[in-house]
Amino acid sequence: MLHVLTGEELNVKKRLERSAPHIQTLIPRRKLMERRQGSFKEVTRLLFPGYVFVYTVLDHESYYKLVDQYGVIRILGRPDPCPVPLQEMAHVLKWCEESELVGMSRVQDGEKVTVIDGPLKNMEGQIVRVDRRKGRARVRITLFGEPKEIDFGIDILDKAPE
Repeated sequence: MLHVLTGEELNVKKRLERSAPHIQTLIPRRKLMERRQGSFKEVTRLLFPGYVFVYTVLDHESYYKLVDQYGVIRILGRPDPCPVPLQEMAHVLKWCEESELVGMSRVQDGEKVTVIDGPLKNMEGQIVRVDRRKGRARVRITLFGEPKEIDFGIDILDKAPE
């Protein structure tokens, strides 16, 4: 993982792609709705400002290619650079399965969803309300013949197959 100057993350990535194509980079970003001057606009923000994930075999040549880039402050890890633990990196890679851009949310109000984890796994219901700030959704599910509204984390909900 590289520590870079804030605002230079994408430029460092472009320079590395040009000068060292064997070094793979990842900069997770997310889409957000921001309110500016009374109107909402969709913007893209970095999940980890000031950092660039790098995947490479770290020999002398690639080490100096990384360190000599403008905007790179240092490679994380002391005294020797060390990889991000696989358990921690698995979460980041899960978010970025399809692209570096993490969507705002996979679910919206009124959609039919399926629970993909937990004790109610494979249950289907309809979203009543989504609280994006808290990352939760209230879902109406039929349990024991009665409709119940239950709060779930957005990460364990997926769109129901049509």
